[in-house]
Amino acid sequence: MQKTVPCIADITDRIDPFPPHCQNSTLYEAFRDDTELMVAAVVDQAGRVLGLIERHAFNLTMAAEYGRALYGNKPVTTMMDSSPLMVDIATPLHDFTHKTLSERPSELMRGFIATSDGRYAGVGTSLSVLRAISGDLQRSLVRQREMTSDLIRLSSESQRHQTFLNMVIQNIPAMVLVKNASDQRIILINEAGEDMLGVTQDGVVGRQSSEIMSTERAALYNSYDQVALQSQGTVMLKEEQITDSQGRLRTIQLKKTVLRTPSGEADSILTLGIDLTEQKQAEARIAHLAHFDPLTGLANRALFAKDMDSSLSRVQRLGHKVALLCLDLDRFKAVNDSYGHIMGDRLLIEVAERLRACVRKSDVIARMGGDEFAVIQDIDGLEDTQCLAKRIVEAMKQPMVIEGVHLEIGVSIGVALAPEDGMDTKNLLSRADLAMYSAKAAGRNGWRLYSSEMDAQLQGRIEMEQDLKSALSEGQFQLYYQPLLNLNDNEIVSFEALIRWRHPIRGMVSPAEFIPLAEECGLIGQIGEWVLEDATRTAAQWPQNWRVAVNISPLQFRHKSLVNLVERALTTSGLPPARLELEITESVILEDETHNLGILNDIRALGVRIAMDDFGTGYSSLSYLRTFPFDKIKIDQSFVRDLPHDKDALSIVRAITEMAQSLGVLITAEGVETQAQMDALRQLNCGEAQGYLIGRPAPDISAYCQTEKRYGT
Repeated sequence: MQKTVPCIADITDRIDPFPPHCQNSTLYEAFRDDTELMVAAVVDQAGRVLGLIERHAFNLTMAAEYGRALYGNKPVTTMMDSSPLMVDIATPLHDFTHKTLSERPSELMRGFIATSDGRYAGVGTSLSVLRAISGDLQRSLVRQREMTSDLIRLSSESQRHQTFLNMVIQNIPAMVLVKNASDQRIILINEAGEDMLGVTQDGVVGRQSSEIMSTERAALYNSYDQVALQSQGTVMLKEEQITDSQGRLRTIQLKKTVLRTPSGEADSILTLGIDLTEQKQAEARIAHLAHFDPLTGLANRALFAKDMDSSLSRVQRLGHKVALLCLDLDRFKAVNDSYGHIMGDRLLIEVAERLRACVRKSDVIARMGGDEFAVIQDIDGLEDTQCLAKRIVEAMKQPMVIEGVHLEIGVSIGVALAPEDGMDTKNLLSRADLAMYSAKAAGRNGWRLYSSEMDAQLQGRIEMEQDLKSALSEGQFQLYYQPLLNLNDNEIVSFEALIRWRHPIRGMVSPAEFIPLAEECGLIGQIGEWVLEDATRTAAQWPQNWRVAVNISPLQFRHKSLVNLVERALTTSGLPPARLELEITESVILEDETHNLGILNDIRALGVRIAMDDFGTGYSSLSYLRTFPFDKIKIDQSFVRDLPHDKDALSIVRAITEMAQSLGVLITAEGVETQAQMDALRQLNCGEAQGYLIGRPAPDISAYCQTEKRYGT
């Protein structure tokens, strides 16, 4: 009967996936009600995999202080891993585990998604893989034991089956060694035994243990023989470490049986040596995977939680102080997206090495997932943590050279102290995270100590999110329009639509404050749809054929309905497609190049213009001008601000305009505030300008409707 090779289908759990519109609270209840549910997949209606959510990381976020309030009503897509490990369901299990443990072990710890013909077929976890591996090892050990039992039975019939017995002995995958019971001289050893002990049959047969090994080990093995002779049954002895014929350290387990004559006298001593090396290595690997991050070798979340509890116990018993530092790398995602996951992994390894160089041996470093790390530090006073945080920030500032590529990132650190800020892991993590987000908000590449005011800020954020949900239905949003000037004929050619929120209590709320929040809580789609519809409807009523520019969030590209939304807005308003201009940032292409380029091409096919905003501030802006035929690029105001006095700024703007002219792309300079800047841009052949010098954003454009109105003349 042919042996069936186990494959991914054998360890796959056929668990129903979750749709992308499902709320996090629903998934939280599913994890709570089903303790066996370790990972969940997010799949669209066509069966395409969108992402994966791992139980432990998800529950940590939801269980954090205000976690359910912040994320409960958000779609599961906000907390999923959008690049999960995926494998075809027919893949042999051995091929999958060998490749994954060698190349992407950190991905395996978060679970994986099984697919069939590219569609969702189920989920698997590292536990199911390890069970399968453990099961194979156990079955192998059982087979060896069964063969051993057969050998013992056959030994009593050796006179009638000598030829068959010799064949079995020489081919059994375990050491077989037989000694004479009277003088303990070796009378037989098989090939496996020769390899295991590093000897030959001719060199040991007829000799005692003391003649072929050290005095101490010979005495030990002779004592084992005496135990067997005094026993009436089989004796299983402890595991032994030996060096085989190839110099490899092996772990074996010895089993001894005394073969007796019909009268009961001891005739010979049969020793079986079972090689447990691979089993022990697998067990050690499993134990290591359970507590350490396979990529960096740092502690994982499970070991972190254990060490954190131990540290807090010392605080309670001995009056010690402990600092918890939560670290999040700055600009890591841009590196990962620009250079690939392999480069990203090597960067994380370098980060781990730098962290080790910053801490003491007694400190604990853990990789919490992705580019998030944590450090547990026993301290005498606050200055200890301040010094460590500064060392880490300075270490991460230094460029990292990986495969000849110079990479510059940074780190944002939040610090919480025990007992001052709490005495349980959950609260300390939550508060250190708050401090870390405060460090990011303050400009990144720095550290912040938790303070109670941060809780108030979080509460304010929660309240703003609730207000944001009602702002659209209550008509609190309003569009302002800022003019763009053609520098060749000094006439207004278009207006950029800019959203404003007039809060009934707080007054005008900055877009920089509520747009990121809208993206996080899943409202950006509804708000973006309103902006597009209102802007096209308003522009269609203007007395001149000015264009209107609308900013599109990268999150709006996650759904193909964006093309239909643009087409519907144009049809409903009657605005000609050529008068609509959509502004995107390069992150649109960075996040999902193939998918988003397809959407951009479909929109451009409608006749709508596409502009790249904030040009020059990202990693690879120049390369994207070859990826997609943009109608316009907008030079970020950071390059315009220092004109005309800064030579570097002049050189950069000149290079951009010359390149754009060669590609046939229009250039708009943002942030023009002085006449000197305007004059410099004209000399550099810049096509358009936008800024306070030309006009501030306003809800009414009637001032620009006067005929023959010109600027800069």
